Amino acid sequence: MRNLMLIFTGLLLMACQWQEPAAAFGTVERDLIHVNAQTSGLITVLNAQKGDSIKTGQILLQQDNTEQLLIVAQNEAQLALAKAQLTLLQQGSRQERQEQAKANLARAAAMLDDAKLTQTRQVALFTQKLSSAAALQQADAALAVAQASYDVAEQQLKEVMAGSRQPDIEQALQQVKQLEARLQQVQWQLQQLTVVAERDGTVDDILWRRGERVPAGATLLTLSVDDSAYARLYLPANALANWRLGQQVEVWLEGRDAAVNGTIRFISPNAAFTPHFALHQLERSRLVYLTEVSLPQDLGIHTGTPIRVLLP
Repeated sequence: MRNLMLIFTGLLLMACQWQEPAAAFGTVERDLIHVNAQTSGLITVLNAQKGDSIKTGQILLQQDNTEQLLIVAQNEAQLALAKAQLTLLQQGSRQERQEQAKANLARAAAMLDDAKLTQTRQVALFTQKLSSAAALQQADAALAVAQASYDVAEQQLKEVMAGSRQPDIEQALQQVKQLEARLQQVQWQLQQLTVVAERDGTVDDILWRRGERVPAGATLLTLSVDDSAYARLYLPANALANWRLGQQVEVWLEGRDAAVNGTIRFISPNAAFTPHFALHQLERSRLVYLTEVSLPQDLGIHTGTPIRVLLP
């Protein structure tokens, strides 16, 4: 009889034990941004440390920009020269060049008149047999040279008075546009050597240090984004039918007395292995599904905070 009483008492105590309510467990997580190097180079300045709070636009890292600054200065000088040449073509010839071209034409005209007189005189002398054929040929050649010089001077005066040709102006204009685009490109390359934060967050990890030479595309650091807090938990299979995307659920945060409202944003279509913390003792062998629940962004929740969601 005594043994029966002991067994009965044990069963009664087991029946009165508190049972853990069905719940899904997880942690608070945030999106991670991988900040990569746009170009290879030596790290000269590092303004961030692991765990630092970062604001948008803050300079995180600086690579050596000495060579790139010289390239920018060279392109600026080339662009300034091209613009000056374009301005000269658009304004046309100066008064001094016009006067010089007129003087050259007058000198060529005088030389042509003298060559004509000489040639006429040689013809007369040759007709009277007072001059040789060689002298006449020489006079003819001098007249031809004088005529050619006059034609060249006349054409130069026309070009000077007419100003620059439109094709020359268009060519100079296109060169200016090409150099402007090139300058924008090298300036952009210079900006890529300065790494700035694109969003507010916390430095999660730093993979390179000052004095190291990083290759292009290498991940420099990772940033945990402040405004992306969500609960990552594991939903048991027997509760899957009661959860849907967009559904509002109450999320209990470790250390807080009141639950916060969250919105289910993702439920994995594939079952996962059960993490040791995901279910209470009686349910740890069942299938679970990775689930994400968006949380309010103004709670100041620390990443990694344990959470639980009661199951219906």
